[in-house]
This record gives sequence, C-alpha cells and structure tokens, in this order.
Amino acid sequence: MGELGPQLVTFVQFHISSERWERFSFYANRVRHLECTDQSPEIHHQSYATLSITRPMLHLLPNLTHLTWKKDPARPAASLVPCLLFLTPGLRTLSVETGHSSDQGDLFAIDNFFRDVVYRSPRIEHLEFRSDVPFHGVGPSLSNFLIGLRGLKTVLLSDALLTSDVVTALAKCPMLESIRMSDALESAEGQEETDDLQNYMPVMESGAFPNLKEMEIKAHLWNVVSFLQSEFPAARLQRLVVRTLSLEDNASIGAFFARVAQACPAIQVLSLSVQYGGVEEEFESLPFAYLEPLLHCTSLTTFTLNMPLPLDIDDAEAAQMASSWPRMRDLHLNPFPAVQRPAGKHLTFGAMASFAMHCPDLQALGVYMQSSFIPPPASRRMLPKLQSLILGLIGTGYSVEDLALFLTDITPSKCSITGHSYIFLTDTIGLQAHIHVAESKLKKIFSLLPMLRSIHAQYQERIRTLEAEVRKLSSVGPGVQS
Repeated sequence: MGELGPQLVTFVQFHISSERWERFSFYANRVRHLECTDQSPEIHHQSYATLSITRPMLHLLPNLTHLTWKKDPARPAASLVPCLLFLTPGLRTLSVETGHSSDQGDLFAIDNFFRDVVYRSPRIEHLEFRSDVPFHGVGPSLSNFLIGLRGLKTVLLSDALLTSDVVTALAKCPMLESIRMSDALESAEGQEETDDLQNYMPVMESGAFPNLKEMEIKAHLWNVVSFLQSEFPAARLQRLVVRTLSLEDNASIGAFFARVAQACPAIQVLSLSVQYGGVEEEFESLPFAYLEPLLHCTSLTTFTLNMPLPLDIDDAEAAQMASSWPRMRDLHLNPFPAVQRPAGKHLTFGAMASFAMHCPDLQALGVYMQSSFIPPPASRRMLPKLQSLILGLIGTGYSVEDLALFLTDITPSKCSITGHSYIFLTDTIGLQAHIHVAESKLKKIFSLLPMLRSIHAQYQERIRTLEAEVRKLSSVGPGVQS
C-alpha cells in the first residue's frame, strides 16, 4: 500500500515548477495504491487547491486502482473534496471516511462527491463509505450514487446507512456480491440513526440481487424474517449477519432461526447479535428448542450468537449441535452474556469432547459454562486446530491446578485462551469478595498455562522418541533372533 509519504507532501505544499511536474509524472504512472489516513503527514487544504489549479494533467495518478481516504473524521466539505483530486477512470477500490455534520454546506459537499465519483470513476468494484452523517441527510444522494456504480461487487457502509431505501437501491446493482456494515464500535449511534432503521422493508422486485452471496442487516427480527420471505434471493446466501435494534423475545429469535434454516440452505456463516437495552423479569434464557432448526444447516462453518441472557442448553444438546456441524471452524455460543442470571441448565467442560469429536476443523470456540465439573483424563480429547478459546466461567468451585491441566490437555500449545468469571449471588453482601476470588483463580490458571504447556510438550516429545525406538527395535528384532 503506497501511503501519502513525505516526498508527495513536499511536492504538494510548495510551488511546483514545470520541471518538477515532469519528474512527478514519471513516478505517478507507477502508483497503484494510495492511502491517506490520520497517520499520514498533514497537508493544508490550500495546498490541494494550488495543486488542482496548477496541474498540467487531468489525472494526478493515472494508473491508480485503490484509494483510501480516512483522515480524522472532519467535516465532509474539508475531508472529501481533496480526495476528488486522485479519482481516475481505472479506480477499482474506494474507501472513504468522514465525520458528522448536519450543515447544508457539508451535505451539499457529500452530494457533489457522490456525483463526481460516479462520473470520474464509474468502474469502482469495491466501495467503503463510513460516515456519521445520518441517512436522512444523504439518503437520496447515496441511493442514486450506489445505483450509478453498475460494476459494484462489494459494499461496506456505516450501519446507520443500511436502510430500506439503500438496500432497495443496491438490489439494482447486477454484479453485487456482498453487503456489509461497519463494526458497531466504530461510530456512536444516536436516536436519529436508530429512527432511520425502523421498519426495515426494502422493496424487492423479481430478479433483485442476481449475484448476492453475503448480507448484513441491522433491524428488528420480524423485519428480517419478512425480508427473507420476499423476492430477496435468500437461497443463494452464504453469509448472513444480523444486529437487532432492541431486545428480542425468544419467539422472535426462534422464528428467525427457523426461517434461515428453511430459506438459506447454502448458509455457511451466520451471526446474530441481540441488542441489550435492559432485560425485564419476564424474559427468559433461550432454550435449545429455538436453536434446533439450525441443525439442518449442515454447511455452517461459522456461527456467532450474542445475547443479553445466558443460553439454556446442556452437554447433550451441545453434542447434537456439534454432530450436525462437521465443517464448523468458528463457534461462539454467547460466551459473555451481559446479564448475570442463571439459566435452567448450562454447559460443562464435558461438552468439549463433543466439539473435539465432531468438529475436527474447529479453530475458534467461545462458550459459557459451569466450571465445577472437570472431566477425568481418560475422557479428554484434543481440539487439534483450535487457535482461540473464550470462556465464560460460572462460579469458583474448581481446582486451579485441575482446570489448568484440563485446558493444557485439550488445546494446542499456541492456542490463545481468554475468559471472564460470573458469580450468581442473590445477596450482594460479600459479592466483591467473591468476584475477587473468581478473578484471582482465573489469573492463576492463565499464569500456570505456559509452564504446563512446556512440560506437556516435553512429555509428548519423549513419548514420540520412545515410540520411534520401539519401532526401530521391532524392525531389527527378527533379524537378531535368526
């Protein structure tokens, strides 16, 4: 990635003679990637104006194919206009970020930016547009902009911009394969952004999204279910990520999973994050029955479920999930629920054997489980490809040494293990003391792991050496007897 370096800064900030333009043109033809970020040297906006006026060629970097413009989220009028200088007809990837503003001048600058990009770089295939400007400030301009990029294959937008109108516009992009939204932590969402996402009902016509394989949605689950029942080609979906706008009851979650299992037979990646906005007493943990339809999605390789309340599942039900998902590589079963409330039943470390037996390719696992039961050595199975293990541990009724040995036996030496302790107490007296004990025990486990893994590796190496010696003796044994 060619970043905006000191040489270009020097060139831009000072008077540019004709000789320097000739030298610049020689190197400019070689530039394919340009990145301007907060780490790039600062250039005064007047220097860009001078550059625009004095340049002898239309395209400063005529062979540029990838442009990233992510300066400190500033006003769109200040951050987007300089980016236009580097647009080229051959641009394939554009990534832009701008800050919040409701000023009419800034909204006008965004509208002009969209028009210029479509006119000057119509062959863009991969677009990222992150902005804290709410949808109702740029909605029509953004929709027209997306429709104008006929070759668009992948798009990433701020989550607050993926409204019904935008998705309706994207449905008309014939080459589009992937729709994604920015991470929830990238921007602070206000009430006006949430209001823009209410009543998610994109208009789907016959032939919509002819090539779409990946979809990310932020909406109420009943809207998502209705969307999957429309003309939307859900049968081709391989990746579906959903974030809710509010807390959802178990019936809505179950209806969503049932619809996915029925409408998305090719689904490989499925993620549901339920918004936490305060849990009422009548809300209950999600039982296995609502997850059961997903057992028919045998092509799943990634499943992520994040909810405020713990899951109500046991080891036998976890074994059913593991046996139904033999291709699973990344499984996160709500390891860190926001509400510390016990469910009817919980997983134990006994479930690890099921994951090891049925999911040989498992690389990442996140689970929330009762810590008191640790399986005996004879029933332990190694998860050979595991790279990350995330544990939500209930209680402190375990031996630090026993649990550390167990984790050493079932995980590879390079597997990253992180965790968090959960304490269930109806009486708040002494709660802090219990939390301190839980955190101390967890820290001791993590401090023991490097030593135990080293000993375990030495032991395994010794076993391999002895086995090699036995094979060698077995091969020469008959010759000695004769």
